[in-house]
Amino acid sequence: MTRVLLIICLLPLLISADVKDSESAEHYSVYIFMAESCRICEYYSIQLRELHEEYADEGLDFYGVFPNRKSSLETVTAYKEKYDLPFEMIVDRSQEITERYDARVTPEVVVVEDESQAVIYKGRIDDAYYRVGRRRQVSQTSELRDVLEALRSEQSSSIEWQEAIGCVITRSKS
Repeated sequence: MTRVLLIICLLPLLISADVKDSESAEHYSVYIFMAESCRICEYYSIQLRELHEEYADEGLDFYGVFPNRKSSLETVTAYKEKYDLPFEMIVDRSQEITERYDARVTPEVVVVEDESQAVIYKGRIDDAYYRVGRRRQVSQTSELRDVLEALRSEQSSSIEWQEAIGCVITRSKS
């Protein structure tokens, strides 16, 4: 069964409803800003699925956030199924989540500590893309994996935020 949500000012309810039961463990949300038509998002889809499989049981909730005004439940569901993505997808046409975390491109990742809403990391997944349309043969860094590993081992993350490279998110007029 596919779970896709249309978000209209429901983020606080979504977070509190999906937080795993644990009295002392910290919980984190990993927001991946995505677009159905972004080839860079397509490139990262397999890696994101693998990261979810590796870290989802570690108090980390993954969310694919689609801020495009043309995104719909149907297009996001089709993307989720095409790439076999196991995490929840959010259609953010109102761009509430996008504005909250000042996401600028897809894919861009924001890791947030749920209780305090502190942003732990914001930026790229890794260094595979060094500019739009230009990809390295081999990635040398993996910022998202490093942050998730630090959280898993309950160490503070000292990963420097790296600017994400990707498809520009068009902002809605306020």
